[in-house]
Amino acid sequence: MNRRQFIELSALTGAVLLSNPKHVFSKGNDAVYIRSIDLLKWKDNHFVVVTSTDGVKGITLTNTRIDYLYGIFNGLVKPFFMGKDARQLPQLIDGVYKDERNYKFSGMPFWNCVGHIEVAIWDLLAKTDNKPVYQLLGKQLRSEVPMYLSSLTRDNPAEEEVEKIKERLVISGCQAVKIKVGGRMGTDTKADKRSYKIVELLRKHSDTVTIYADANSSFDVDQGIAMGKFLEDHQVDIFEEPCPWEDFQSNKKVADTLKKIKVAGGEQDTSYYRFDWYCKNNGLDVLQPDVYYNGGILRSLAVAKLAAKYKKGFAPHSPKADPLEAPFLHLAAVAPALHGFQEFPLSGIGKKQPEWYAPHFEIDRGVLSISSTPGLGIDYDSNIFKQATNIN
Repeated sequence: MNRRQFIELSALTGAVLLSNPKHVFSKGNDAVYIRSIDLLKWKDNHFVVVTSTDGVKGITLTNTRIDYLYGIFNGLVKPFFMGKDARQLPQLIDGVYKDERNYKFSGMPFWNCVGHIEVAIWDLLAKTDNKPVYQLLGKQLRSEVPMYLSSLTRDNPAEEEVEKIKERLVISGCQAVKIKVGGRMGTDTKADKRSYKIVELLRKHSDTVTIYADANSSFDVDQGIAMGKFLEDHQVDIFEEPCPWEDFQSNKKVADTLKKIKVAGGEQDTSYYRFDWYCKNNGLDVLQPDVYYNGGILRSLAVAKLAAKYKKGFAPHSPKADPLEAPFLHLAAVAPALHGFQEFPLSGIGKKQPEWYAPHFEIDRGVLSISSTPGLGIDYDSNIFKQATNIN
């Protein structure tokens, strides 16, 4: 790959590594060819397993979106990666988009499939080189990440949810929480009463706890500004996705009007150019790509670099307390502009964890530690893969 091509690739993916693999991998010029890619189903779980010709396996648990994406995964994305040198991952991520007419499928369904394969390849590469994934990504900036507890429900009374939050803040040692406001895509006009009450109760409980609020695209511009000003009056730090996520101009209007609270978004976005627009036009204050939805670690690192360049915050969407949290943590280890506290589901605190993987993700003193063991740092019970069904 010549210099011009690398510059173009860097603009798309933000890749500042692997342009010369021997600078990253101890194996030097030894290629790491992909022999197989399997989408496996075991009970209610799916896994992507990428195996090299040397027999090393990279594995990721999948999110539930993959249940509906078998055709894209097996028909469009998987074939492109087969037989390729995994060390050329930045070029492969660029190439799968341009292959045939895959670009016509661009969006969360396509990039979510790419993201799972990309994450599994990182696990494979890092295991091959006996390093944690973050050591292949760049300079380590942190070894632990301060977390907030993410309340993911709108269905119970505000009083009940606040009591649950108070209890789990104590158990976890966390100093921050995110609550839901509005009615998700504006479908529940009765949700505002609960929204106001839960904020008031939380602030009454503590004047020091950090509060974030997620609207999930609930409001139009005027409603979003009104809710935002209420949140400002109660010292809420972040207002996420106030207006429909695709209506980036409306979210910008809310961000332009509110002066004491940061407006965040990007969970549903998969376009580098959209994130670039957010930065150049002050459309958002905090960028929140989902590592899997957005096509993997490299493309999310590109967004972090944009955030740093334009002095925006970076806080990936990751409401997981299972192996899906692992790639986020490796990204967080090296990501510039990581903003504030990071996401961990409220439901994951005090919950008995399954025995089919280790280690478990447990917050201690309000932080999650980043694994320094090879790969993503997850060991799975091998019986899973013996019992699993291959989704061809």
